[in-house]
Amino acid sequence: MTEQTVAMYCFIDDFLRATRPQAPHKRHLSDAELLTTALLAARFFGGNLAAAR
Repeated sequence: MTEQTVAMYCFIDDFLRATRPQAPHKRHLSDAELLTTALLAARFFGGNLAAAR
């Protein structure tokens, strides 16, 4: 599960950096981290975001 999570995050991060403008610096969580958490929740935790965090 760890390798899949890292691969998923790297792909999403690279994709977002190539297609979107720079995000504000005051954020605590990047868009890639947010999307990875949501996808992990859907895939491994039955949609439960609290358990995925």
